[in-house]
Amino acid sequence: MRAAVLAPAFAVAFLVLFLAPPLLPYRFDPYPLINWADVVDLATPVILIPLYWLLLVNAEAPIGLGWVIAFLILASAWVEGHGIHLAANAIGHLLKDQPGPAFDLTEFWDELFSHYVWHFAVLGLSGLIFLRTARAAKPDAGTKWTGWAAAAVYGFAVFLITDEGGTALLAIPVALAIVMATWPVRRRLLTSPVLAMFGAGYGLTLVLYAAWFVYWGGKLPQFSEIGLIK
Repeated sequence: MRAAVLAPAFAVAFLVLFLAPPLLPYRFDPYPLINWADVVDLATPVILIPLYWLLLVNAEAPIGLGWVIAFLILASAWVEGHGIHLAANAIGHLLKDQPGPAFDLTEFWDELFSHYVWHFAVLGLSGLIFLRTARAAKPDAGTKWTGWAAAAVYGFAVFLITDEGGTALLAIPVALAIVMATWPVRRRLLTSPVLAMFGAGYGLTLVLYAAWFVYWGGKLPQFSEIGLIK
């Protein structure tokens, strides 16, 4: 699949699948103990992990065993973190009015452990794909706008999910590292949608975090803390 199509398709899928669940807090009538958010979220790894793989192998060079092993480790962590989050979050909704050890445990698995494992893998997979593309991909000429469009969508999405997920202290250093790694290949951002999506996308993430930090007087509040989402 051409990067001109794959990069924006991934960015849009990433945004929609990460942001749809918080907007669907409605009971799932066939099984009322869960919400529509939980049902939709079941599709997240099924759709995104194959797209990550397609991005990795899109570079026009043979893929070595080391790349495959790194991908499998990060993809496994991605799915594990997501699965823990999905289950603990669904149970936590039933316990939110019953404070106690059970609720505290679901909060730990959902809001702390799973978010860090999941978002570490999200950032790690993007870094892996960026590195392989920078080393091996040939320029995909004539696709300038698709890369920048994908960067805008992806960078905005990463800011939203890591801020609300409480993983800004993880996301900001990784974003900065990828932006710094972009400098040697900066001219290829105009011809490689994948490099643009991650290189420029993480640049946008940093800009948004900087603006958020200044606006809130040196703090990075989660959106739910200020009432923007429930």
